[in-house]
Amino acid sequence: MITSQRQLKVTLEKIESFKSSLRSKIKIKNSILAKAARVETQTIIEDLEALVEEYQDLVQNGLDAIKISTPEDLMLLPIRYRIAKKMTQENFAKSVDVSVRMIARYESEEYRNITGETLQKILHSIPLKFKAELKEA
Repeated sequence: MITSQRQLKVTLEKIESFKSSLRSKIKIKNSILAKAARVETQTIIEDLEALVEEYQDLVQNGLDAIKISTPEDLMLLPIRYRIAKKMTQENFAKSVDVSVRMIARYESEEYRNITGETLQKILHSIPLKFKAELKEA
């Protein structure tokens, strides 16, 4: 997940680099390997473009861009909320009463290694109303 303008810039540069490599006429003797390499490169480009689109949607559309459909979405809510509200990690850390260093660590790990207690504290500090819609998968 892209969490800052700096990461956005780096990601856009990577996309351009991958697209440039697709345009180049690098010769690979094995046509099956060449095709596999092109398909893999295109997949990487699509994945990176999806990350860019998500970040830009959060920046442009704010809280309306946040959708929670999976448990993973809930874990990423603090990052998405911070981006949608155009908050720095420092501002967000103050608002949820957690150190900036910990917020940076949690974001780098996409909140995978956070205790339930700390995640609950952060989620309770985010002033959002939730509307549940239950559906079977």
